[in-house]
Amino acid sequence: MASTTNRARDVIFVIGAPGAGKGTLCKRLAEDNNLEHLSIGDLLRQISSSPNADQIMASYIQRGELLPTDMILSILGPFFQESSGQTLLLDGFPRQLDQAKEFESRFGPPNLVLFFDCPEDIARERVITRVAGRAGDTLEVFQKRYREFGELNPPIMSYYREAIVTDTTGSTEESYRVLQSALDGSMEWLDVILKSVWS
Repeated sequence: MASTTNRARDVIFVIGAPGAGKGTLCKRLAEDNNLEHLSIGDLLRQISSSPNADQIMASYIQRGELLPTDMILSILGPFFQESSGQTLLLDGFPRQLDQAKEFESRFGPPNLVLFFDCPEDIARERVITRVAGRAGDTLEVFQKRYREFGELNPPIMSYYREAIVTDTTGSTEESYRVLQSALDGSMEWLDVILKSVWS
């Protein structure tokens, strides 16, 4: 996965089931390495709660359904055209294979793909503990989204065979150490870090 001239900045896809630790680990990775963290889930929740929200878009989000590919890319497009110099950690994208392929058609391939691997029982427990603190996090929504992830993710992982897979079963500290160890062996990650130093 190489850099592309089709967009103004580099991007890392971060894939994982709900409760896999994407938000927590991405936030820390961004802080430690001068990257920008963009959570798709947080972004969509902000859009949905806006008084000026597009009602069709908001209805998809409120029902917990995947947005059509054109719709999600129209939301994300401006972020890739910003010439901030920071690599963008795209947390929660792509969620289905056609999103990945259409993204590449418009913006070029990602510089790196990370996959956070966490079994359902642990992911469920994490989501349950945060239910009170985040709108839309219920056990029913988790079960729907985890099933959906299980169906839609295998083709993505087959497509991105070079993805860096990290076991996020452990605590935040343990999972972050595993992630750092995996990244240390990646030339693509080294390239990202070298660029971040000069941004």
